Amino acid sequence: MDYTRAALARPKRTSHTCQKPGAPATPERRLHVVFLMRASGFPHGMAATNRVQLLGRSLVEQDADVAVLCMRASERPGSIRNENVRGMFTGISYEYACGSTVRSNSFVVRRYQDARGYAIALLRLAGLQRSGRLDCVYLWAVGGPSWRMAPWLLVRFLNWIRVPVVIELNERPRAASSLPRAIDKHLSPFDGISGAVAISAWLASWASTEAERIARSVGVTEIPIVVDVGEQAPAEYGQEDPLLVYAASPGYETALAFVLAAMRHVWQRHPECRLVVTGLDPEAAGAGGAPMGPRSSTPDERVQLVGYVNRDQLLEFYAQARALLIPLFNDDRSRARFPSKIGEYLAAARPVVATHVGEIDRYLNNRETAYLSAPGDAAAYAESIVELLDHPAAAAAVGSAGRRLAEERFHYALHGPSLRAFIESVCCRRQQGCEAL
Repeated sequence: MDYTRAALARPKRTSHTCQKPGAPATPERRLHVVFLMRASGFPHGMAATNRVQLLGRSLVEQDADVAVLCMRASERPGSIRNENVRGMFTGISYEYACGSTVRSNSFVVRRYQDARGYAIALLRLAGLQRSGRLDCVYLWAVGGPSWRMAPWLLVRFLNWIRVPVVIELNERPRAASSLPRAIDKHLSPFDGISGAVAISAWLASWASTEAERIARSVGVTEIPIVVDVGEQAPAEYGQEDPLLVYAASPGYETALAFVLAAMRHVWQRHPECRLVVTGLDPEAAGAGGAPMGPRSSTPDERVQLVGYVNRDQLLEFYAQARALLIPLFNDDRSRARFPSKIGEYLAAARPVVATHVGEIDRYLNNRETAYLSAPGDAAAYAESIVELLDHPAAAAAVGSAGRRLAEERFHYALHGPSLRAFIESVCCRRQQGCEAL
């Protein structure tokens, strides 16, 4: 079914009007939100995709009309997770505007796909706005460490058709430049933005400062990591072989090297312990100099780099693990982050082994809901792992407490009302600003 037709085919409701944020949804009124993804795939993928899924579901359950529009093909030949160009997933309609989920091997065809995706996305958004079926665009992954022309032009277009834009802040943003303020403010990720959703307190603070710096009224809210706690049914702890799991991501090979350094200490006490690493391409990671496991040249069979695995297999690895690893470091990149995998780890009721950085210390307590050590100290990190392996009953208690924390703080549905209220407040403020012009 065509994306625009699918949206227009739903029962006609009144368009968005200002009302008190947080007012309950009614059959006469529905909020319409499009998540615009520039690079990640949908509905299957890694952390970014999972967060879009869950935030979208939280809005659907608040009677919002939610769609995902992917601008670029996300899949590579031979490794295809998403096959359908359009469809429905957990109440969310989606479409690949470029007409294919798979990136071509041809450079020329890829450029055509990208250009087509950009143009069709603009047409879709304009059509929805004209029909009264678009209240807000949630633009994904804009506030990165470098400025990009494509999202800047997207925001300009959305400003022109008077659609408020909310951006996701989940990584360290671009630093201010030394250019004159009149120029630099247009290079800010907040130029033309009406609202921002920050995944951490560090990013929320930065967002408020940045909005003040460029003299722009930007609504800022904080929504932490989210997880569907019902997706995992925790298994009994301590019945498994000593297996550790690290769900890695591309671009974090330094963290993998740290984990491997810690494992050398662990193996001195528990030589039988194994490590499974998901998410990283074995060949790409190996090229960075880190010894990987059976799928690379390392002689150590205790390390297994499995690459991307489907969702069911990933959760099975979590269920089999004695501990789930996520080291962060003493730098702004780590302080700004709040890795979504922590929520999944906690929901698995397995001990999380992390470091004292940023949001970790805000939500987790050492030996109560996680095992924490000083950042950058591989030997201390290893001691946390050895401790939980030596004391499985205590480790099981930590895992259970972590599960309760996920249920009470990070379950996606808990954040639906506040996210809807925030988007409505952004829409109202934008509408009032337009009426004042």
